[in-house]
Amino acid sequence: MLLGVAVVVVVSAAPSRKPLEWARLVADNVVDRVTPGFEYVMQPTYPDVEFIDFGISCTPVKGVAYGLSTMHSEADQEHTFAVGRTAGLKIWIDDELVFEGRGARELPIIFDERTYELPESFTVRLGEGDHRILVKSESTGQGKWLFLLQGPNMSRYAEKGRKITCSLKNYAPKVTHANWLVLGTFEGDIDTPCPPERENGFYRVYQSGGRQFGWNIPRINLLIDNRDGGKFFSWSYHVGCFVWSLQRLGVATGDPKYGEYAARWCDYALETVPLVNYQTRELHAVRSMNFGQADRPMLDYFSAPAMPYVTRLTIDSDFPEKEIYVERARKVVEYLKQRQFRIDGVFARTYTRIPSIWVDDMFMGLPYLVYWAKYTDDPVEREALLDDASSQVLTFNRYLFEPSAGLYRQACYPSRPEDKVPFWSRGNGWALWATSEVLEALPRNHKNYKAIMAIYKKHVEGLVRCQDSDGFWRNVLDMEGSVRESSGAAIFTMNLARGVNNGWLSRREYGPVVEKAWAALTTFVDGNGDFNGVKAGTNFSTDPMDYERVKFVKSDTHGLLPFVFACLQMDRYYKEKR
Repeated sequence: MLLGVAVVVVVSAAPSRKPLEWARLVADNVVDRVTPGFEYVMQPTYPDVEFIDFGISCTPVKGVAYGLSTMHSEADQEHTFAVGRTAGLKIWIDDELVFEGRGARELPIIFDERTYELPESFTVRLGEGDHRILVKSESTGQGKWLFLLQGPNMSRYAEKGRKITCSLKNYAPKVTHANWLVLGTFEGDIDTPCPPERENGFYRVYQSGGRQFGWNIPRINLLIDNRDGGKFFSWSYHVGCFVWSLQRLGVATGDPKYGEYAARWCDYALETVPLVNYQTRELHAVRSMNFGQADRPMLDYFSAPAMPYVTRLTIDSDFPEKEIYVERARKVVEYLKQRQFRIDGVFARTYTRIPSIWVDDMFMGLPYLVYWAKYTDDPVEREALLDDASSQVLTFNRYLFEPSAGLYRQACYPSRPEDKVPFWSRGNGWALWATSEVLEALPRNHKNYKAIMAIYKKHVEGLVRCQDSDGFWRNVLDMEGSVRESSGAAIFTMNLARGVNNGWLSRREYGPVVEKAWAALTTFVDGNGDFNGVKAGTNFSTDPMDYERVKFVKSDTHGLLPFVFACLQMDRYYKEKR
């Protein structure tokens, strides 16, 4: 049974506006009213990592300090935690010593896909329920004094029903901005027993080294965040690619305001890099404003948001900031070639419980390879990039495409092919879009051109079978009763129209499909210029209902992005039809 109420939309015989008018309606709703700005916010706790900066929370003299929290495990499980420290450290869980590290050490801040790369670890068995965790850290009185703790099931991507969290629920339940209590500094070293190791009570004042102190929360920092329209100036793949769509809309309409907005967004992103690095590396605000710019090794953060830099290079032959754009764009392509994690040659992810391949990453990375190939004047590099991109289309298809359905599953664990992920609409859109970008860029005599054309057509056939009689597509494409969703539909409309426009698809056969899809798509735009029917982002799941539970978000850039591109292709479609 479907949870919630499906959106009922009445489809008109034909859209009431021309395609570029629709594009301007939704784009102007952003461009004309959104400007970047800042505001201060309280640093929140983060679900991906626990940390204590003892150096700013306790007296930074030679001695030891403590941290105390309640660790809750949703299940009985054995779990491996990663540890970061700058000094001697002991950790007790339920009064059992589970980790001991001695001596001061360097702790460089190196990010992985989820949070940090931390150098040490320990494994412990946690029963379902609450556990008392006590940490003791030794300071030399010099340098940074840090403690960090993370684990796969401490993250937002934890296995369902196995999440591990820290909180003050048993010590200070009314405190919402901290997960730990801290105490110190005591004279002594890592081996000197102090009161917290001998007692469970903590409502008292302690004395050591001529100082008095009691349990407190770690110092909470003020952070700078995007103000008001911040979601449109955030560093994320769907916002950056929405800016790419505005660049294309500016070219199509000749209106400079779209290109100017895109340039302002790019400048803003570059200007905030020092702030991002300070907040993520010095204050350990791992998911603060534009955190993805802090060299996070993940396509969502590294390549896709930077599309406006490389795409402008293919549009404008010369502009004042060109060298800055080239430097920024080249950094990304070198990352894609040399640093991005891969499985069997395709872009992949490590933060899941075992390494995984996602259809999303076709869109996150392959268009960037294609656009740099368009820009570079090095024929050897161009050939290598197109070979890489086209080979990845073939391999992604082998792992994720279900020939019997003509559809892509959102993701897979290559080592667990029995785990079947549903046919999610937007995920199929990302696959189709990436395929068409590569197909459009390949010379017709390229070794992979015919195979990719066959992949494109087979996928189109599967998608057309899923289109309902009114021209809509469902959120889970083959699930009876799944809600109608607009972002996937926008991508399908765009890429079906692109197929007709480029002669890949017969106008006679597919023209009615395209026009029916376009008529349905425009019904998601309301009189205020908001684009509706967009499901928010989601992790992958083997349960189709997890995709249904994701909320709709008005004028979310996951939907604005493909809708503008759909308008551009439909503008060309109707001009060529006439």
